[in-house]
Amino acid sequence: MNILFLLKSFEIGGVEVVTSILANKFVSEGHQVILWAFYEKNPSLENRLDKRIELVYNKGFSFCKENVESLRSILIRKNIQVVINQWGLPYIPAKVLDKARKGLAIKTIAVYHNSPDSNARIKEVEIALSQTTNHLKRWMLQCKKFAFKQITSQSMRYVYNHSDLYMVLSPSFIDKFKDFTGIKHPNHLIVQTNPITIDTTGFQLDLTRKQKEIIYVGRIDYNQKRVSRIIETWSLLENKYPDWSVKIIGDGQERKQLEEMCKSLKLKRVSFEGFQSPIEYYKKASILILTSEYEGFGLVIVEGMSFGVVPVVYGSYSAVYDIIKHKENGMIVQPQNGKFEVNEMAKQLTFVIENESKRNEMAQNAMLTSKRDYSLENIYRSWKEVFDEWMQ
Repeated sequence: MNILFLLKSFEIGGVEVVTSILANKFVSEGHQVILWAFYEKNPSLENRLDKRIELVYNKGFSFCKENVESLRSILIRKNIQVVINQWGLPYIPAKVLDKARKGLAIKTIAVYHNSPDSNARIKEVEIALSQTTNHLKRWMLQCKKFAFKQITSQSMRYVYNHSDLYMVLSPSFIDKFKDFTGIKHPNHLIVQTNPITIDTTGFQLDLTRKQKEIIYVGRIDYNQKRVSRIIETWSLLENKYPDWSVKIIGDGQERKQLEEMCKSLKLKRVSFEGFQSPIEYYKKASILILTSEYEGFGLVIVEGMSFGVVPVVYGSYSAVYDIIKHKENGMIVQPQNGKFEVNEMAKQLTFVIENESKRNEMAQNAMLTSKRDYSLENIYRSWKEVFDEWMQ
């Protein structure tokens, strides 16, 4: 099968990491793979790609003649049979692809890597709404939110209607997709989760080597990740558990503010590690904490689980309930009256910290769940079923 991945760019990010893992796997299984991106942005993930994979950059993120001609040329020259559009919301990639493949026997798959009913623009308006009591401002923000939702819904409908398959990451997203787009019978909507993107070959779980560390892995921002909630939670627990510590692995625009927050709260055992490979942290850590306001899948959860790290996750999005079985392979902290409650997070974290035998049991179950449900081999088999059906 000749496969092309369609991307905005190939910079460091969750979608791009997943793309590199799948692309490498497809090539290793005998497929030909091309990555076509609208623009180049550094740092790139190009060094993670198999040398047999061609990466093509173009003229910027727009619907223009140059992009259409570039993509069509590749589709014809490489005899592409399937295009996987990794940006299943913006209409521009779908529109360029639709124009470029005109008259060609090419199947297209659009993948949406978030919850269908939420994104950064909508969340920004919701944040602004929560921070103002001015009636006029609230009315204007409500109008803005409505407009964003309408635009997003229309864009999603466009991509769905111009793709042969539309993929979401969780069974729970099917109803959300129907409600958000108004498409009541989406007959080419399917579920496909992402694979673990870290190689765990050779790792053997030895619980005696686990340290009393709580880690966060990911981008440091307010809109989505809400890392400040981790700091707030730890401020309630640090004095109670002097042999435990928190490590923040990642970087982002909110980092300096959070470092100042730690100083003002006199927290001594929170370290900001910056952007690092998380593998060595996963090997040592006992608990992974995630307090995001919204997510699509939460890849770091299953990555951590594959190393026996017990996830304690704010249950703000439906896909987490597919991954975690509460008190079996991790903990889900339920919203209180629809909102994050720091005392509830601290309570659930306390349970995991204080119950070593239960923590060890959940660690073992977490690793089994991750390898059983999210291994690259299993996810590839699922993709292969789609390809095989089209080849019949």
